[in-house]
Amino acid sequence: MLRPVLIGGHLGAMLKRLPAPLDKLIGKNLKVEKDALGRYLAEHDISEADIGGSLSDHVSRANSLDPNAPFARYFVIHDVSTPNYLDKPFPPDINEATWPLNDLKKRWANKRVTHVYINRLGESVTAVDFKTELPDPNHGTKFARDHLRNRGKGLYLHVELVEPRRSDPQGRPNNDAIAPVPGFTDAQLERLALLYIAASVRRGEWLIPAFHAAIDIGIADAHDDPQNFDLARWADHLGKILKAINTSVKDRKQER
Repeated sequence: MLRPVLIGGHLGAMLKRLPAPLDKLIGKNLKVEKDALGRYLAEHDISEADIGGSLSDHVSRANSLDPNAPFARYFVIHDVSTPNYLDKPFPPDINEATWPLNDLKKRWANKRVTHVYINRLGESVTAVDFKTELPDPNHGTKFARDHLRNRGKGLYLHVELVEPRRSDPQGRPNNDAIAPVPGFTDAQLERLALLYIAASVRRGEWLIPAFHAAIDIGIADAHDDPQNFDLARWADHLGKILKAINTSVKDRKQER
């Protein structure tokens, strides 16, 4: 699910091992206290509303019409792949507030094709609360659209990272194969790590992170995102946030 996504949506080699701390989290019991995460958010002036919704709510069920259906299991990472600058270079300010695509409320908040968007400044906006599946006709992936439909699309929580594209001069006309290098800013990866923690806390166990392209592999005209995603850097941010949350818990216990 986390094999490198190459140009054209091809997947790189199987990973021999996930970078820490992912290697010790996925499939394991969650040890992050909801209250501790809430304090971390308050200390960093981050609203629960901007990271998928209230920590007190469960995540979506596989089938919203079945109260006994399992809760979401997958945390799917996408990139928006827009705008396509074709044969022009990327603007120099794509990582600045002046770039229009970083305006979350104006450009992304009302696009309910994913749960949460993260701009290149590391800010996020919730388009669909993690407690609900994506509204019809959206499914998030072609695999869910073609195979799960409404019986199971709630198994997936979706996060879109803002990333522009441009054309590969060796490719077909108007293609969008080329992404910036690095693909995402540290601020984006840090917020993505926080979203992963928050969604997992609401699930009650660590979700399975997955790249969009990995889920849709083998499907005709499958997507190629996220491009140029640095898994090790994301894992590093995840570890730092978990350490900060755990340090806060230890400090509070010592004060008592």
